[in-house]
Amino acid sequence: MPPKRILVVDDVSVIRGFVKGALKHLDVRVGEASNAEQALVMLESMPADVIICDLNMPGLSGEAFVKALRERGDQTPIIMLTVEGNRNTVAKLMQVGIQGYMLKPFKPMILAERVQELLDGTAPPVRPYEAPANTADTAAEADAPPPDDTAVNDAPTASAESTGARG
Repeated sequence: MPPKRILVVDDVSVIRGFVKGALKHLDVRVGEASNAEQALVMLESMPADVIICDLNMPGLSGEAFVKALRERGDQTPIIMLTVEGNRNTVAKLMQVGIQGYMLKPFKPMILAERVQELLDGTAPPVRPYEAPANTADTAAEADAPPPDDTAVNDAPTASAESTGARG
């Protein structure tokens, strides 16, 4: 059986190298893309088994990359790397279809374990992304005030435990 393919998408070459080093003991082939646009093109001809993607990149962001993948029917598992620890941001990323996230700086062994879980099928299943029916209505609803005294921060949040990131 050929090795599984991992695609690392990050605009910083040092981070891509660090991720490759973290996965060196796994039986995988690691491809690299320096931006989301390049990754989308690469995935058309060379699908990946797992994608590790930075959230904040010039051009197409990691979130927009995930949405683009899901909208074209690609359900490849994605681990998002980010310095953003905001619960609302993480919850939003989970809703658009990532399988986990890791805060930078991350522990290489934990990243490798998470990738292996996704490859083995022992990680949580991929959640399909469904695009909103009418984005204008959705945007208007998001800008509307709460109906009464309801707290604005009642949205569900993702804990580190629910993301699959451990340690």
